[in-house]
Amino acid sequence: MEAKKRIGIDGNFTRMLSILVFLLVFAGITRGSSFISVANFQNIAKQLTEYGLMTLGVAIAMISGGIDLSTVYVANLSAICAGTIMQQTAPNGEIAGILLACAAALVIGLACGFMNGLLISVLHIPAMLATLGSYELFYGIGIVLSKGRAVSSTVGFGNLSGALIFGIIPVPILIFLLAAVVLTFIMGHTTFGKQVHMIGISNKASMFTGINNTKVIITVYVISGFLSSAAGLISLSRVSSVKADFGSSYVMLAILITVLGGCDPNGGFGEIPGVATAVLVMQVIAAYLNTLPGVSNYYRQLLYGILLLAVMTFNYEMRRRKGRVKKLRNKEDDKDAG
Repeated sequence: MEAKKRIGIDGNFTRMLSILVFLLVFAGITRGSSFISVANFQNIAKQLTEYGLMTLGVAIAMISGGIDLSTVYVANLSAICAGTIMQQTAPNGEIAGILLACAAALVIGLACGFMNGLLISVLHIPAMLATLGSYELFYGIGIVLSKGRAVSSTVGFGNLSGALIFGIIPVPILIFLLAAVVLTFIMGHTTFGKQVHMIGISNKASMFTGINNTKVIITVYVISGFLSSAAGLISLSRVSSVKADFGSSYVMLAILITVLGGCDPNGGFGEIPGVATAVLVMQVIAAYLNTLPGVSNYYRQLLYGILLLAVMTFNYEMRRRKGRVKKLRNKEDDKDAG
């Protein structure tokens, strides 16, 4: 048990892993080769990376006691800027121009995250309102820059999402896994990670322990912004173009996965391995639904809403039962002491 805690693994990871294995077995039995194929698993690996990276950012924000609703629009704004720069500096796929565009996109993500952090930690605007306002701002800037049209990437940039390691493993999934491993280490093994959890548990108590809440919260949202901009670049590579409103449903999906992966919406609790595995679970569900004839995206949104409410109800009931057990134990201890 101690070894698991040292690497940031908790019961939520084990539960998500069990669900993932069950879903794969169930899908294999019911859909056969239409689901169990190398091509399908490669599609799963490519498609989950975008909202998977956004979800990791939402997760650390939620652990800190906040939330990041702007993640999709940070991604889109970054991708729009990257595409615009590529068209000017790399019309024929010049590497230097592509690298410049990617660097600019990542800087934009960092700046957006920094702004969110300032609004929340310095101006003390509630995270939900701050990031709701900033998402409208980033969306508006994206509309102005793109003039409401789709912005395309340049020649060769699409090779990033299509590249395979050893001829079978898509590069995007490796980027997601690397981000998950790095964040698992940061949140489970560093002073910063412990401070994020403490702030999520009690903002006031953390200040009395000497934690610089402002610095930590800004860093949390800067990380989220960086992950969002990386997701935007991968999205631009995969579909070769982006619009200001691309992937608007990813906000809801990221929140659902974060809660499903074990993060408490009230803050303070949650581990990255559980969230990363929940990303895989949701993409397997989406891929399975795609193999069913007559199932539209509207049903998928309905399913996501039901899942979110069900998970939050389940988590609330579990916390209530744990609280009841704790009270009973305290009463028994008082009787024994008496």
